[in-house]
Amino acid sequence: MLAVALYAIPEFSGSIAIQEAAINRTIIEYELNGQTSQFVIDLDAYDPTAVISYTGSPTIADAVDVQQFYNIPGSASEFEEAVCTYIEDHGGTVTSVETISES
Repeated sequence: MLAVALYAIPEFSGSIAIQEAAINRTIIEYELNGQTSQFVIDLDAYDPTAVISYTGSPTIADAVDVQQFYNIPGSASEFEEAVCTYIEDHGGTVTSVETISES
């Protein structure tokens, strides 16, 4: 009953998962078609090798089949590599890749 009550309060809804997800993240900065952009991969707070979500181009996500990387240990580096490869294969340049981990 308490869980339902906390879920019903907007400021509590999903806040724990969002805060934990923001602790570990990989940020890929790139230039493609004359535009600078970012593709952000959020990592599991307890296993920073597992992908839990992303923010970035849906075109890139569809091309690399993002669903195959979710919640699988070791998938973060494979997802990062697939995104970088897509960008380079389509004439873009990856300008930086940074992984932020804070415990």
